[in-house]
Amino acid sequence: MRILVTGEGGFLGAHVASRLASRGHEVIASRRGVIDARPVQHGAYRIVQCDLAEDSLRDIVAGCQAVVHCAARVSPWGPRAVFWRDNVHATERLLDAARATGSVRRFVFMSSPGIYFRPEDQWDIGEDFQPPQAWPNHYAETKWAAETAVRGFAELGPVILRPRAVFGPGDRAIVPRILAVARRGFFPLPRGGSTTTEVTFVENVLDAVDLALDADSSLEGRAFNITNGEPVTVRELLCALFEALRLRVRLVPLPRALLMNAAALSETVSGLRPSRPEPRLTKYGIGLLAFSQTFSIAAARRDLGYQPRVAISEGLRRYARWMGAQ
Repeated sequence: MRILVTGEGGFLGAHVASRLASRGHEVIASRRGVIDARPVQHGAYRIVQCDLAEDSLRDIVAGCQAVVHCAARVSPWGPRAVFWRDNVHATERLLDAARATGSVRRFVFMSSPGIYFRPEDQWDIGEDFQPPQAWPNHYAETKWAAETAVRGFAELGPVILRPRAVFGPGDRAIVPRILAVARRGFFPLPRGGSTTTEVTFVENVLDAVDLALDADSSLEGRAFNITNGEPVTVRELLCALFEALRLRVRLVPLPRALLMNAAALSETVSGLRPSRPEPRLTKYGIGLLAFSQTFSIAAARRDLGYQPRVAISEGLRRYARWMGAQ
C-alpha cells in the first residue's frame, strides 16, 4: 500500500515509518521539524516537512490507501490552546484531507491510555470509557477529543490504538524523564514503589500497527489497549532499568502527599517563569507512580490477533545497547 505516516520526527512515528517501509509499503512520512539527512536503517521512505495544523495536506495524502497518524503533542505540561491545535485541529484537518482523496480505506490513530488516569488504583482497565468531569491534563483531554473526531469518519475505516508508556531505542519521553529525576543519584518513590504499572516495548506497538492496517472491517471504529501484558511494580521496573543502564540510583521511599505537594510547588514555579518550562516534577507524573494502573489487552489479543513478542527484560537490554552506542 501507499501509506502516510505522520509524526516521523518523533520516536514512535519514525519507528512506524521504518517498519512499514521495510515491509515493502510505499511510505510518505511527514514531520513538522526541519528535514535532516540522517539515514533510514530499515527501509527507504520519503520524508516531507508539513505542519498538519496549517499547511495544505492534499499532496501528502493523495493516492494513499492508509494513514497512520502518530503526530501529537505529548507532554503533561503546556497551554491548552497549543494541545488543541496540535492534537485535535491537526487531526480534524487530516481526516478531512483523507476523506477528500477518496482513496484512504484505513485510518490508524495513535491515542493514549492516559485518558484513563484517575488519582486512584485501577485494575484491568478495558476499552469502554466515559470522559471525566475534570481531565488530568490537556494531553489526555485532547487525545480523547481526537479519538471522537476519528470515529466520525467511518468511511476511512478507523482503528484506534492506545499503547501504554512506549519505550525503546530513540525514546524521547519515558526514560529521559526518569533519568532527569535520577540525575542526582536518587529517585523518590511514592508508596515505596509498590504500585503496579505497565509499559510497552516499541516493536510490540509496531506489530499492533501491522495488525490494525490489516484488520477486518468489523473492527472499524474500535479502540484497543496495547501493552506488553506484563504488569510489574514500579520498584521492579526502575531497578531493571537502572541495572540495564548500569546506573547506581538509590530508590528513596517518600510519602505520596509529600511528593504531590512538591510537584504542585514545582508546577507553580514553572508557571511563574516567562518561558513556562516543563517542571521536573508534575502532579500527573507523580500520580503515574503513586497509583496502580493495569490494562486489559484481551480485546487486542482476541480480535486483532495481537501477541507481545518482546518482553520487558529484552526491551530494556535493547534500549541499553542503543544508549551505549549514542
